[in-house]
Amino acid sequence: MQNVLLSKLIPPDPSMYYMRRSKLLKKLSKSTSAKLTIVHSGAGFGKTSALSQLMADQRLPYSWYQVTEEDDDVLPFLRHLFYSIQRVYPQFGESIIGWDSFSMFPKIDELNKLYLYFVNEFCKVKEPMYVIIDDFHLVHHVFQINYILNKIMEFLPSHIHFIVATRSYPNWNCLLNLKMNGSLVECKEEEFTFSNEEIQILFEDYFGRQLSEEETDKIHQVTEGWAIAILLLAMQSNDSTLSIDEITSLSLQDFFSYLSEEVFENLSEIQQETLLKCSIFQTFSNEVVKEFYDEDFTHHLNELVQNKVFIQPLIGFQQFRFHALFHQFLEMKLRERSKEYYELHRKAAQYFAMKNEPINALYHAFKSLDETMICELFVQFASYFIEAGQYDYFLERLKELSEQTKERYYPLYFYEGECQRFRAQYEKAKKAYEKCLALATNEQDLFFVLKANTGIAHIYLDTIQPGLAESYLYEALKLSDSVQLKQDDLYLLQHQYAENLVNLGRAKEAENLVQTKKLPPSILSQGNLDVRIMLRQGKLFEAKRLINSKQGKEQLTTDAHRESDVLHALILTMMGDNEEALNCSTMSIKNSEMDHAQYVEAVAYLRKGHALMLLDPFNLHEAEKCYVKTNALMDEIHITRAKAESYMGLAMVKSKQGMNHEALSYTKLGLYETERVQDHWVSALLLTALTTIYIENNNLEKAKQSALKAQKLFLLSPDVYGEMVTNFWLAYIAFRQTTQDDFVNQFQKFLMACSEYNYYFFLTKRTLFGPENSLMVLQMLNYYMEYCEADAHYISQLLQYKKGDPIPKHYFTLHLFGPFTMFRNGVEVIDKEWKREKAKELFLYLYMNRHRFVAKEEIMHVLWPNGDEQAMNRDFKVVYNACLKVLEPQRQARDESAYIVRKQSMYQLHQKLAFTSDQEYFERFANIGLEQRDLHLGQDWLVRAVAYYKGDLLEDLQSFEWLQSKREDLHHLFILVVERIAQNFMRLKDFQKVIQWAEKLVRLDNTWEEGYRLLMLAYYHLENRPQAIKWYEKCVEVLEEELNIEPMETTVQVFEMIVR
Repeated sequence: MQNVLLSKLIPPDPSMYYMRRSKLLKKLSKSTSAKLTIVHSGAGFGKTSALSQLMADQRLPYSWYQVTEEDDDVLPFLRHLFYSIQRVYPQFGESIIGWDSFSMFPKIDELNKLYLYFVNEFCKVKEPMYVIIDDFHLVHHVFQINYILNKIMEFLPSHIHFIVATRSYPNWNCLLNLKMNGSLVECKEEEFTFSNEEIQILFEDYFGRQLSEEETDKIHQVTEGWAIAILLLAMQSNDSTLSIDEITSLSLQDFFSYLSEEVFENLSEIQQETLLKCSIFQTFSNEVVKEFYDEDFTHHLNELVQNKVFIQPLIGFQQFRFHALFHQFLEMKLRERSKEYYELHRKAAQYFAMKNEPINALYHAFKSLDETMICELFVQFASYFIEAGQYDYFLERLKELSEQTKERYYPLYFYEGECQRFRAQYEKAKKAYEKCLALATNEQDLFFVLKANTGIAHIYLDTIQPGLAESYLYEALKLSDSVQLKQDDLYLLQHQYAENLVNLGRAKEAENLVQTKKLPPSILSQGNLDVRIMLRQGKLFEAKRLINSKQGKEQLTTDAHRESDVLHALILTMMGDNEEALNCSTMSIKNSEMDHAQYVEAVAYLRKGHALMLLDPFNLHEAEKCYVKTNALMDEIHITRAKAESYMGLAMVKSKQGMNHEALSYTKLGLYETERVQDHWVSALLLTALTTIYIENNNLEKAKQSALKAQKLFLLSPDVYGEMVTNFWLAYIAFRQTTQDDFVNQFQKFLMACSEYNYYFFLTKRTLFGPENSLMVLQMLNYYMEYCEADAHYISQLLQYKKGDPIPKHYFTLHLFGPFTMFRNGVEVIDKEWKREKAKELFLYLYMNRHRFVAKEEIMHVLWPNGDEQAMNRDFKVVYNACLKVLEPQRQARDESAYIVRKQSMYQLHQKLAFTSDQEYFERFANIGLEQRDLHLGQDWLVRAVAYYKGDLLEDLQSFEWLQSKREDLHHLFILVVERIAQNFMRLKDFQKVIQWAEKLVRLDNTWEEGYRLLMLAYYHLENRPQAIKWYEKCVEVLEEELNIEPMETTVQVFEMIVR
């Protein structure tokens, strides 16, 4: 409960002078059925008294938070609200330890996370309870507080009842909806004003004074029903030297001043002195009064508490406060004895400073007008206010000091800079730090020279400008050898310098610093610095191992887990583990949406885009949507740091879509972002992507220039993975340009890197910066082995290649769902090229049976079921050659085929790496989705599979009878996929989606009973029983007509449940 003033959380006891007003209390009692009650009036109308009486009557659990002026920042406000609730319900917030730990002023996504925490914790509270916020008008101007409370009210469970007492009416968007739903109770000023009848009852029943109707009218006329004024008049009416006629002839303000004076003058001298000396405190307790004055003083105070209405006791009669208006009166009286007034406040400031109560200490210091004391206390307690998030309070108080005084206490400029930086007011922060730096340098105060340097560096770290941060961090690090810093502060400085080096693309320097300074693992893991150092040096296996070692560790915060997940997804795409990368990023998106962590969500979409681009090349628009979503989220939260990588992704997608101009534009945008902040490593990634784009568009010279630039930047880290990738592409460019020496040199470097760092996955998997397929590698390997066969022994084994094996020159993409279409290197193979339909059929039969050798005899009987042996042999030779001509248009007669391997009279489509089809992707995604245990991940894979099924298998080739069995198998798999999607939506309780997919299911097979059951249940849950019954009747009818059977018992049971 650090940074929380407990006295604000103690509810007041009901006053012995409080007059029960049935109409008002009846209105307030409606709060039991409302989410929100707003009690709105000016000062002195009895809001607090009415609420304390209501709570005493209701006997329900309630929390109380008395807001004060210094709570006008979101974190102090929420902390007090949080602990006020925890006093009543100790389990509140047990699962969200560290919820208020923010290194910066909370932004919108963090505010969303905060309100979510509160709402979720309220849902765990089992019994009804009240949450009371008194004097809300003191923070009414703070946007963040209003934003969070508005959201809490919007999603608050119905058994939690907020009551907000305020002089300013809240301007929350949720109020209209709450009002329309009957969840808002409003008690306004007119409901607190006294009527004539109530004035008479108060005077007669509580103070024994009879009033005539004329006197009552005059009192009502002058007080306008103002509770505090009527109460004071009632107290003094028996003792006053003036008649009621004379008193009521005064103006309202003079009337209150007169009554206050009258009350005061009728007290004994000791009582007067007690009140005046207690008036220096905002709230006070017996303990404080006893320690600050003496024990006798405490006795006098207790006498006054028992008999006077203007002192409000808090729970247990241990703490007290004056009514605000009477407090002002007493303070004004004490100020007349100015010397004593200022001396008492000065002593109180010292007293509270000794007790380590910064807010009270500064309150009294400012009242004392002693600037020296104020500055000393400011410097002493600055860290408290900054850690508590009370930036506005600190800055407002600072404005009250003269520049001359602040210059004498120049550390205040450093703390001013800290507050402004946390509020993201970077220009103001920089000016404050620079002022501190100049004055500290002048005074040769090395400690604050160091602190000011780190402050300025922090600005550039926060705004991702590592180039500008470096000199300030370096200076601070140099000074740390001469200045005595706390160990944690020294670790933080060293961590920041290392992180900045990583951001500049100099990861090896960062690693050296970490090793030299012996930073412990707990410090290195902050912000995943250890992982990023490994990643940016190309040590992917080490980076992956570090992330895996962190999974499940309790000390890792939710945010750290989220950031680890998205970093993990990038590493996985670089290593070609794309399914895992997709699952990782998809789960990260889901969790970030739940937590409203928009920055991590944006990066997760970006990494999902990478995984989809590699996994699902038939549907590049899905990857594109992810990159666009990243940019939209980044714009929403006004952060650009991840845009460079999303521009890179968009450039790669656009290039594959044949939109070269757009691809180059996106690359240019990405490079502008990275060069602006001098992030050389991400610049190198962009230049590597640009290399592949130029190669795809056959601009080899520009590709070479980009690759060389990328390589130069990778060497800064140095990133051995990046060097390996650029060596590969430079080798490929040399291969295409037939520059033998360059090729051999670059390919040798590539092979050495693969061998030394175990990068062989680059050859066998689809990676973010690798080739789209292995044909490219095989062609280069074949060329290389003509010169250096020994060096390539392992890689040739890995790719199952022998010197002299024919190498495919083309890559084929097959669209098998719906009408058959085939693409050779991205260009459609027109139907005329096949010459004969049987050549196409031969190819498709071999493709469908690509995992085995097929006997020539089997093929002939499939192609010509009723043919004679001689004719079949003759026609097979013609058809086989026609098929080869389509696959290898430039193949010389009698050359061995690179695509179809022969073993005696057996044939197999040999180069599986040279073909891909929508059927493969459909089956793969469908099976992953059906086997996936996680509901959300499984649903993603299944929906992705459905996108491939654009019609039955080869539906334009119905004459191929041998296809029928495979066609039916795939159709059945498609039905299972659609069924599972509908079932998943049922588990997710999205009944409209259930109906959409279940209707699709019964259209695919009108006898599929599960489809009818799902429709019946969905309509039942939507409270549309007639429609549910209609679907049952339809099921009975179809099964009778089609199969002459009755529905299964489970279907009948669902029907009986519906009609019951």
